[in-house]
Amino acid sequence: MFLVLTVSVYAEYVAFKVKLDVKERIVIGMLLPKEASFAKWKIFNDLRNVLSPTEEEARQINLKDLPTGGVTANWDAVPEKEIVFGEVAEKFIVDALKKLDEQEKLLPEHISLYEKFVIRKKE
Repeated sequence: MFLVLTVSVYAEYVAFKVKLDVKERIVIGMLLPKEASFAKWKIFNDLRNVLSPTEEEARQINLKDLPTGGVTANWDAVPEKEIVFGEVAEKFIVDALKKLDEQEKLLPEHISLYEKFVIRKKE
């Protein structure tokens, strides 16, 4: 007769911290879903608020809407800001970037984020 003991190992999630420039923060905001469950919507809404440029940052980068629908800005005018991502938000961003990659739909503005979120996970 064998007695099998299982040991449950609880690995606590360590928040992911990364420095992002204003443009990267805006691009991540565009990746976030517009619809979600109540709990996830709260997480994504809070993250949108953290990622969005402040009025001062928008003034410093001279953020302007273009008539064609894009924006123009001096992205380097504001230093990178460290952003802390919780487990749900981090997983969503990693999955969204991987999906874009699989579909061959990554744009130039996604590349630095892919390197910071996805490739660093393989290290």
